[in-house]
Amino acid sequence: MLAIHLTQFGEPEQSLKVVDVPEPPAPAAGQALIQVEYAPLDHHDLLLAKGVYPVRPELPSVIGNEGAGTVLAVGADVTHVRPGDTVLLPFGTFAWSEQVLAQAAKLTVVDKSISLDQAAMLSINPVTAGLLVESRDLPAGSWVLQNAANSGVGRSVIAFAKERGLRTINIVRREELVTELEELGADIVLIDAPDVAARVRAIIGDDPVLLGLDGVSGGATSLLLDVLTEGALLVIYGYMSGEPFTPDQNVLKAKNITPTEFWMYQDEYLPRHPALGAESARLVAEGGLTLPSARVYEAKDFAEALAYLRKNGKVLLDFNPHRG
Repeated sequence: MLAIHLTQFGEPEQSLKVVDVPEPPAPAAGQALIQVEYAPLDHHDLLLAKGVYPVRPELPSVIGNEGAGTVLAVGADVTHVRPGDTVLLPFGTFAWSEQVLAQAAKLTVVDKSISLDQAAMLSINPVTAGLLVESRDLPAGSWVLQNAANSGVGRSVIAFAKERGLRTINIVRREELVTELEELGADIVLIDAPDVAARVRAIIGDDPVLLGLDGVSGGATSLLLDVLTEGALLVIYGYMSGEPFTPDQNVLKAKNITPTEFWMYQDEYLPRHPALGAESARLVAEGGLTLPSARVYEAKDFAEALAYLRKNGKVLLDFNPHRG
């Protein structure tokens, strides 16, 4: 069967290879055998391939941080899932293979009303968003501030915040995104500019803003610091600018703002993944969350998919050789 192996840490174009590997054995007790349907190819995967991601498997290895599949068979003592179920692949089960074995207890079953391609994108961005919104216990009606609001995480933050009775202040870089995000449930959407703080205050008055989510870092962080109020928490979860987190320390001290870096696979967060994955699936099924569509490539055409990612963004790999 087909799989994609990381052969060495380095440039993905040279280190990721389409290979033929034996099918997995029958599932042992507590395991499930899964036909992988779709698995995203994202920049997180390229960081892993380069060896700069916190996860470093022994090589050669299948990689792929996210995906969804159909249960083909289960081992003894498995009651949580059954053949035919659509499931999200858990952390630690690499997705880039036609079939994989996984611990059944870690699988999240999702409703079949959710398309397989949407299911494949539920495990990282929406779960990250849920964890970010939960970073601070805020009363209903509180404001959550974020940049990169049009990203996969940002759109999911809007949905999770709305679900918890929180309101969002969203910073974007293009005018056409304002109406689009408002239609998704964003309360305030503003264009990135030096006067963001003044425009926020013109809308919300003296309301505190105690949680900021930074997916950009670099110079973009200063706009968040301008808006955040005394005693706020600033969570840095991404570096889309390509620049490090270098905030003005004087501003942090003056406002008593606590900065913290976030990685969704820290031990403290892992127990929340299944529940947030299930909540993400429910929100998608109910229409409360729509994940951005992605270009689909058959897994055998991985080189073309990688080239597309480099120029255009996230793609989905189709690992089901029997799809019509």
